[in-house]
This record gives sequence, C-alpha cells and structure tokens, in this order.
Amino acid sequence: MKETNHKRFKQLTTRYVPYSFRSRIEEAKSGVRVIQPKDVKDEQILWESVVTTALTGKKEPEYLKDGDILILSRGMKQQTFVFKSKDDEQKTICSNVYYHYRVANDEINPYYLAFVLNHNNKIKNQIEVGSASSSMTVKVYSRQSIEELDIPLPPKKEQDAIVALHNNITQQQQCYQKLMDSNQAMLASIASQLTK
Repeated sequence: MKETNHKRFKQLTTRYVPYSFRSRIEEAKSGVRVIQPKDVKDEQILWESVVTTALTGKKEPEYLKDGDILILSRGMKQQTFVFKSKDDEQKTICSNVYYHYRVANDEINPYYLAFVLNHNNKIKNQIEVGSASSSMTVKVYSRQSIEELDIPLPPKKEQDAIVALHNNITQQQQCYQKLMDSNQAMLASIASQLTK
C-alpha cells in the first residue's frame, strides 16, 4: 500500500483574520451576512438564521469564498465546516469566534480537511489536548495547535472519494432521522387519539 504523505495544516492553508466586532452583532436591512456558531448545525449553514449587519470599521474585511474552512475557536465542542455561499450576490463574513482558512492550492479538497478535523480521533484528541478551559463548559481551541496538526494527505482523487462517501453517509443519516421523526409524530398522534 502506498504511504500517505503528511503536511502541517498551516502548510496546506492560508489564514485570514476575521472582522472584529466591538459589540453585539446588530441586525440591519442591508450590509453583509455574518456566520455565527448559532447558524451552523451538522457542518451545514442554517441560512434562515444568519443575520445581515452593517460594518462600522474602516478596514475592509476578508469576505468568505466557497471552499473556505471555518474552525470554531471556542465552545463546548470543536467544530469545523466548509463555507458554501447561497445563490445570491450578498457578501458574507464570519464572526471572530472562528479561525478562517483558505486552502493553498487545487490539490487539496477543503471538505477533506474538514472531514479529517471532525472525524479523525487522533487529530480531534490533539485539538482537545491543545485547548484550554475558560469556564466549566467553554473550551478555547489553540490556533497554534490547529496549525501544527500533522494532516494525512492522500492524492486528490482519494480525498474526493472520501468526501463523496462522507456526504453519502450523511444524507442517509438525515433521511433516517426524518423517518424516525415522522414515526414518532405518528405514534404521538395515535396516543393522543386514545384520550379523546
């Protein structure tokens, strides 16, 4: 079996510093969309909860592009996902609780990197070990620890195959969950009919 190459995460990506909000993010009728932790579930952006806000700073932010990798810098659970824009022209940024990266070249599938960070137990443990607790529940994930992670890097074709398998399994899980929810609702309806 061919040996897999390894590279540090920081060798595979370019880091961007997110826009720094000085206060609470206020909703506005026009401006830019801001991705916050509340807007992400199961590695997917919940666009219906994403707010638009007006930026007051003089510095132009680095807007998100399709394929950008966002890693939560603090929270109860480590979270990595890949940004995919809505089908419109409105610009989007991430809040500064995320680390923002862009892959360095076309030979790296960003979804593969997110998969490794989310599902490789050895790497997940390294991120956890490098974290510090700021309270009983909230962990702060070290940017340095993440950037020094040793990432297994198979050829692009294999990366794509892994991502396709992951997506297929995720879709199956979502379908199964919908079926379970439907069955639970049916049982609840039957049970409520008994007391009428």
